[in-house]
Amino acid sequence: MVVIKATGFGWIETSAGRFDTDILVYPDERIEERYRYSVMDSHTIEVAEVNRVLAENKAVLVIGSGQSGWAKLSKQAVEFLQENGIEFYIAPTPKAFAIYNQLPAPKAGIFHITC
Repeated sequence: MVVIKATGFGWIETSAGRFDTDILVYPDERIEERYRYSVMDSHTIEVAEVNRVLAENKAVLVIGSGQSGWAKLSKQAVEFLQENGIEFYIAPTPKAFAIYNQLPAPKAGIFHITC
């Protein structure tokens, strides 16, 4: 099981190692750098990213909105999550990773590590 161990401005440490970029954590416990895919605005999480991380899984989604909580879900992403009955949490990344660690599987995460 992926465990988020710590985070600070510009980094996040997981049970799989340290990353110096935003990350996506998939329900199957894969971790990828968020910027591997085109992200138009790192402070806005769009439907495409939510779809990518959840794919066809009905997992709980945890969003780390950055160290100070500046990143947001787009209106369309919120509507998508609500319309599909997907439980989600959004909080500054230091709080979000604690939420993520406490949730049972299946779960997914999008973690912004700056701002």
